[in-house]
Amino acid sequence: MEQAYPQSSLTAFASPQFSLSFKTIKLLRSGAFALGVTGLLLFGMTQLIATDYRAPPTDDAPKVAPIHMPPTELTVIKAEPPAKPQEIPPAVPRVEVDPQVEPGDFSTIIDRPTVKAEKQGPVVVDSAPLPIYKPAPRYPRRALARGLEGYVVVEFTITSNGSVRDPSVVGGFDMSGAPTDVFNSAALNAVARFKYRPPVVEGKPVEQHGVRNRITFRMAE
Repeated sequence: MEQAYPQSSLTAFASPQFSLSFKTIKLLRSGAFALGVTGLLLFGMTQLIATDYRAPPTDDAPKVAPIHMPPTELTVIKAEPPAKPQEIPPAVPRVEVDPQVEPGDFSTIIDRPTVKAEKQGPVVVDSAPLPIYKPAPRYPRRALARGLEGYVVVEFTITSNGSVRDPSVVGGFDMSGAPTDVFNSAALNAVARFKYRPPVVEGKPVEQHGVRNRITFRMAE
């Protein structure tokens, strides 16, 4: 789109005098700005030079109080001279022994051994019953299922041939001491199979009554 301008204004911009004055003003303006900046720099440098720089004050080192050492004295330890060794006692005088000694006249009589044929009676030997075979009792299933341990005291008679007769339970208990009969049957069955060497009185086997035995039931660890 074209625009129309007055003739007078176009001729004014096209005038060489107006163009020269505009450039001159621009140069003057730039020179003034440069001079101003240069002046500011020079002023700043002069201020820096004029400033009196001093090192920062340092604190004085802390004063240490003088150390006073107590007067020392030399200690002299006098060693006592060693004691003199004891004097050796005089030697015991040697006693001379006369080797020529006449032996005494001793009579030595040795008799022959004598054998006496004396008749002796029969030897009487008494002995207590001795266990020969004692099988272990069977653990009751009820006690095993409950994890119960205990013992039974059984009383019986040992016959003259070493077998057991008339076993009976005196008492059954668990390990805490509470009475229980869970072990009674197994204990009686085990005692009935016991075998003993029968007691001997005056060389003859006899019966022994009231023999007591403790049968213990304990689970293996």
